[in-house]
Amino acid sequence: MNRGSKDIGYFISIKDGDHGDTEAFIKKALEHEMIFKWAYILHDKDTYNDHDLKARYYFLQRCWADGFKGMEKYASMHEYIEKMMAEPPFPGDKTDPYWRIVCFVDKKCYDAEIEEIFEVNKNKIPLPDFLCDRVQITNRLKELTHEDDLSQTLERYRYPDAEVKANFDFRDYITNTKDYSRWDKFKEIFRPVPFKPRRRSW
Repeated sequence: MNRGSKDIGYFISIKDGDHGDTEAFIKKALEHEMIFKWAYILHDKDTYNDHDLKARYYFLQRCWADGFKGMEKYASMHEYIEKMMAEPPFPGDKTDPYWRIVCFVDKKCYDAEIEEIFEVNKNKIPLPDFLCDRVQITNRLKELTHEDDLSQTLERYRYPDAEVKANFDFRDYITNTKDYSRWDKFKEIFRPVPFKPRRRSW
């Protein structure tokens, strides 16, 4: 876990309604002294599409292969999958609304502190995702509006910038982040030094 980076942070997902007034809970959590910059959004316009159905189909295949309890009543995998795929959700149905949060934290802030601030264990919230550098933070900021590569590939709803609530210019942060992968960073660090042969003098 690299904490020598200038910017470090966390990405958190919270299902709407888990805390009653979920946004009020988020605002209170973001007031913590270890959190100094943040951006969040409510994803409430997403719908299931063909990509989700394909993922569900392959998931059901794995479930059958693992032999989960209750599958013995089906004569075949085909019968099981056909029965499950006939049940909702269907393409066009709305997904459950979720709040997505990106927060910049003090270098002394670790997983345990974030889990306590957002009451992760108490409310069964998915574990926060640690972001160890500017590139990772930028990718998660893009995910807020679904402009990241994965969301675009899955044809997710593209949220406008105006729906993101932040205490800094997140668009400027994204624009001014150099777009390169971890492999590119590795190649830059270990780029061989040019070799210049020397003429020996005897």
